[in-house]
Amino acid sequence: MVDTPRERVAEAAAVPEPSVVKGGAAADSEAEDRPSLLGEVLAGRYRIDRLLGQGGMGAVFLAEHVHMRKVVAVKVLHREMTYLQEVVARFEREAVAAARIEHAHVAAATDFGRLEDGSFYLVLEYIEGKSLRQMLDEGGPFSTDRALHVASQIADALSAAHAAGIVHRDLKPDNVMLIDRDGDPLFVKVLDFGIAKIELGGTQSPLTQMGSVFGTPEYMAPEQAAGTPVDARADLYTLGVILYEMLSGRTPFSDDDLVVVLTRQMTADPPALPASIDPNVAALVMQLLAKNPDERPQTALDLMARIEAFSAVAIGSSPLSAMVPVTPSPDVGAPLSTGAPSVGEVAFGETVLSLSGEDLARLEAAKASSGPKKPGPISQLLGPLFAKAPVLKDPVSLGGQQVPVWAIAAAGLVFVGLLFVIAFGALVATGVSAERPGPSASSVAAATAPPSQGDPDAITKRAAEGDRDALTKLQARPDAQRSSAEWRALGRGFSVIGHTKPSLDAYKKALALDPGLAKERTLQADVRRAATSSATASEAFELALAHLGSRGADLVYDVWSQTRSAKDGQEVARIAKGVVEGAAIRAKASQHLLVALDLAKAKTCPNAKALLPRAKQFGDARSLGKLRSFSARNGCGFLSLGDCYPCLRTGDDLSEAIKAAEGRKAPTFE
Repeated sequence: MVDTPRERVAEAAAVPEPSVVKGGAAADSEAEDRPSLLGEVLAGRYRIDRLLGQGGMGAVFLAEHVHMRKVVAVKVLHREMTYLQEVVARFEREAVAAARIEHAHVAAATDFGRLEDGSFYLVLEYIEGKSLRQMLDEGGPFSTDRALHVASQIADALSAAHAAGIVHRDLKPDNVMLIDRDGDPLFVKVLDFGIAKIELGGTQSPLTQMGSVFGTPEYMAPEQAAGTPVDARADLYTLGVILYEMLSGRTPFSDDDLVVVLTRQMTADPPALPASIDPNVAALVMQLLAKNPDERPQTALDLMARIEAFSAVAIGSSPLSAMVPVTPSPDVGAPLSTGAPSVGEVAFGETVLSLSGEDLARLEAAKASSGPKKPGPISQLLGPLFAKAPVLKDPVSLGGQQVPVWAIAAAGLVFVGLLFVIAFGALVATGVSAERPGPSASSVAAATAPPSQGDPDAITKRAAEGDRDALTKLQARPDAQRSSAEWRALGRGFSVIGHTKPSLDAYKKALALDPGLAKERTLQADVRRAATSSATASEAFELALAHLGSRGADLVYDVWSQTRSAKDGQEVARIAKGVVEGAAIRAKASQHLLVALDLAKAKTCPNAKALLPRAKQFGDARSLGKLRSFSARNGCGFLSLGDCYPCLRTGDDLSEAIKAAEGRKAPTFE
């Protein structure tokens, strides 16, 4: 095992330094008293190779699955912590949340259990890279395009979490890993769902007693800081804070006094971003940081669509139309209620900070405050212009009310402007009527009305193209009311945007309603694409064999043949190999595939010779490799110099089988 410097390594679990939770010699002594797990094989399959980091509640180790030879990260809860029900509940919650989300940008959990000594362990995807926190600390603010690239991926991960009924609640740069994958040095992995809020069949077990607020103050949504129920939009606020920090190098609210930070989150407007930031990007950030959740983008899919609008237009010249908010469906963004606890203590990762009575009173006062008053639309537009002249700030009495002079002047300008518009409109109307008859009111309405956004067929078509707004609206429809075409559109659309797990789920529903969809090449290609990801390979193979007939069997074999020699596809190849060697695929396989499967098992010359007539009749490109290997005249006996297949040297059966297979192409899935 090659030793990697710790600053270049991170595992899919946030582990605070010991000093964060417990400081001083007592903590060090306690750590030394714990038995070392190095060299042990946990649960009979995870060999512990190296300590990656530890805190007061647990430790994370680099380990290897002894059977699969796969490197993983194993998080072990200290045995003394197993007596604390809340700590165990949080540990289990992290396991459940990470296991429920199968997405390229979410660090996966693969196993969870309890050791003989009572300690709990969690097996996580091992990730090598740098946290966003490290990147910002070392390199300062990101360029706008880099910041938006990272933010879009985080939103993608949140979309998958929210679709699974999970709100992260502790998103921050420390929990965002940036790795180099597929040529992208800023590929995002979101970690640590230890305090996530999870919907479990309509019920929600509280993480802790009433009177607790969870999260990290600098990244906490106002409603979270106030201890009120939160939904997915709280994560979007936090993402706004992260985007703000990536663009400016600082968070909107920072103070040594944590109560001050929480209070500002609830009541204060964030400082303006640097003037160099594109105004439309800055406007999006400020909308994410709205105190009222209803004023933010309503879903992660909405946010991704907004960010993608900047990709279509160069930063610095983005049209205002690209920034028009997406109107959410009525069901979107509805709170996943957990009750409304008051403020009592604040949990920071693994640290719990008890607040004094004075601090509680300060927070309660902040919650009761209505926050800064917003000026009306006319004041927003004209107030700053007139307010620059001090004399115009002086109030005058009007109808018993004190009104600033600039407001009266603004009203006068508006009145004069209206007169001008009316006069100009009359002149234009006269000119138009003199030249030709004007259009009817109905034709004007038809020409100016926006395209229908509620047409079910239009929404279904746009959803199938990957339109995130349409996908959100189609998702809002009750499952029982969706047609096979709508399920198919969801499957196709989610595949387009890279959400393979929801795509497969939707395709299953579509195929159950209309088995004829199995013949669609686009659907088959989407299932194959999902099969190339280790997170969804098993589910994709199951769908293929259950619903796609012989094409499904061909799909499984195609994935196995393409990944078995690829360095980055070993896990998928292992899963595919198990299916290819099983009985289920043979029940669905065509005669062409059966020949390839049987040839792969031929170990002796008589076995191979018996298969040649079938190979001549049904063999295709998938059989060529094995057939050509029969032509080799060495590989057996002393020093492997002997002929393994001497019985094939008489007659033309082998050459004719090869020639026939060369004339038949293997199935494709493009």
